[in-house]
Amino acid sequence: MNITDSSAVRPCTSCQMCAAVCPHEAISIQLDDDGFYRPRVDEARCVDCNLCTKVCYRFDPAPRRTATSDLEKIPLLAATAQDKTLLDETTSGGIADLLARELIAEGYTCIGVRYADEDCRAEHVIAKTAEECTAFRGSKYIQAYSLPAFRHLVNHCREERFAVFGTPCQIYAIARFLELRRLRDRCVLVDLFCHGCPSLHVWTKYSQEVKQLIHKPHFDRVDFRSKVKGWGYFYVVVVVVDGIKAFISSPRKDEFYTLFFSDQVLNEACSTCIARSTLSYADIRLGDFWGRKYATDMQGVSAVAAVTRKGQELMETIRPALSRCDRQEWETFLPWQSYGRDYHPDHTLRRTMLDLLKTPSVPLRSAVKAFYRHQTMPQRLKRFAKQMLFYFPPKWVAIIKSRIG
Repeated sequence: MNITDSSAVRPCTSCQMCAAVCPHEAISIQLDDDGFYRPRVDEARCVDCNLCTKVCYRFDPAPRRTATSDLEKIPLLAATAQDKTLLDETTSGGIADLLARELIAEGYTCIGVRYADEDCRAEHVIAKTAEECTAFRGSKYIQAYSLPAFRHLVNHCREERFAVFGTPCQIYAIARFLELRRLRDRCVLVDLFCHGCPSLHVWTKYSQEVKQLIHKPHFDRVDFRSKVKGWGYFYVVVVVVDGIKAFISSPRKDEFYTLFFSDQVLNEACSTCIARSTLSYADIRLGDFWGRKYATDMQGVSAVAAVTRKGQELMETIRPALSRCDRQEWETFLPWQSYGRDYHPDHTLRRTMLDLLKTPSVPLRSAVKAFYRHQTMPQRLKRFAKQMLFYFPPKWVAIIKSRIG
């Protein structure tokens, strides 16, 4: 029995841990036609040891859940770094960066995500110094290629202590592996308040079209959600080339984020993801503290769920580097997250959009148009209203958000 067995009860999350744990390297990871990472098994090398299925979300009949009543026992913090430069270069309050640097100082090997333009993808990499952790700054709203870094963890987890930053489904699988090896206490696991991961074809087309627009063959840096107009002011992609902001997307009609938030082209597993809606596997979960409470903050506020004692101790350790670290009630935050929610994509529309995205000659706007044509009148009016907000100054938009949520 291996990862391709028909007894799986859920779709593949693309976490890639099945390939990382395989002792015979019989599993490789490849993009499928729809732009999602999938395992491929070399049956000649597979010995049916079942280790891949033991760490896999697809084969777990009852993943651990966090009851709503148990959330109140978990400290929820609103946190912001003091360092203004760090705030400018990170997506929300800079907490992930501070945690990574502290963990490096404590002797952990960090695994986090950087953007690799040479391969037009995000990827998990190893960091052993604070300087190497700088590449982790900023959210990446695409799937990461994770196999080499995760395989390093699997092969060296007995002699090295690891701190891993990843999506809930990835942290789930890593936690399962570490528990099997009785090594969970040696590692720190940090996941995210996750919305989901879109087909990689969305980003591939988007980046190719931007490169054609700015007449540049490469990006030096990509800020997937820049604060160029302030934290929370829409979702804006900024591309830096030769130290200059060569491209700033329009918040009115950014095609990448239109498709991301359409929920039609996310990985199939994202629609009913249990890992997204449980805090049972990570030490800390991080996100943006969306909602009315900090709507007028233009610098950024992180939401930090300090799940375990280890996570709580880490937050206490970095507290001197914070300008804000306030405990908040879950109801001030959770309604603005995807936690506990299922998505209901239209399967016919989804298939149409994925087919458009995988066709090289079809521009990205064709998939956007297909999505817009499918919208109801109330949905179109809501989209029009959001676009109108772009014409107001950022501070006005923040005030409106604080009033209406």
